[in-house]
Amino acid sequence: MTLDGRIERGKQLGRRLGFPTANIRPEGSPALPENGVYAASLWIDGEDAPRPCMLNQGVHPTVPEGKPTIEAHLLDYSGDLYGRRVRVAYLHFLRPERRFDDLDALRGQLERDLADTRRWFAEHPL
Repeated sequence: MTLDGRIERGKQLGRRLGFPTANIRPEGSPALPENGVYAASLWIDGEDAPRPCMLNQGVHPTVPEGKPTIEAHLLDYSGDLYGRRVRVAYLHFLRPERRFDDLDALRGQLERDLADTRRWFAEHPL
């Protein structure tokens, strides 16, 4: 499944947890897969190759304020993507969305998710 969108500013929670994300505002009304964490690829408009990422789609049950989001943590990337057009491809479902007792527990799970994402890309390079 793929979707096109534009990067917009989010609530900066991922950045505070050490996992900065690009919040993707989808174009149109795409039919989305199950909420959860995915290994995905992200094409940034104007670049030649996709970038691997850990994608979270959902309602943020641990910190529920705000609207549902689709957000990508790009592996080994730093830069400003605000306003850029992107295309994301959902490649591999890692786990369903769930609520954590606190932000430390969420951070620990994100570390495990990132390790799982890196392991998946090591076996399935872009």
